[in-house]
Amino acid sequence: MPILIYEPDPLVCSDINETLSTAFPQSEIGILETFAIGPLVENISDTQLAVLSLKQEQLHQYLPELRNLQEWFPIICILNDLPRLPKTTDYPRFIMRPFSSGTLLSAVNAALSDQRLCQPEMP
Repeated sequence: MPILIYEPDPLVCSDINETLSTAFPQSEIGILETFAIGPLVENISDTQLAVLSLKQEQLHQYLPELRNLQEWFPIICILNDLPRLPKTTDYPRFIMRPFSSGTLLSAVNAALSDQRLCQPEMP
């Protein structure tokens, strides 16, 4: 399962990588050096999950693009504080800092389960 991670703090990025590598040992994990929509779109058919650490401004600036990308793969956003968004369910999942490995894995598993429910079954 190809996973993309964006986390600017190298220690936190390493922890996220280790948590996901342990939980999904067959995964190929890619690390984005900077946050940009371009690499996410370029890897749209090769990505099955994205974990993105975003500032509030980034979330609001790129929310339409993130919502569109969710049609292809689930997205978990790591935020410093609770986002103020209109009430609807088509936003990316998010977790708040500080977070534990368990919190991250719960969000990932829930997002993957939701994504599988939305995918049409192949004959």
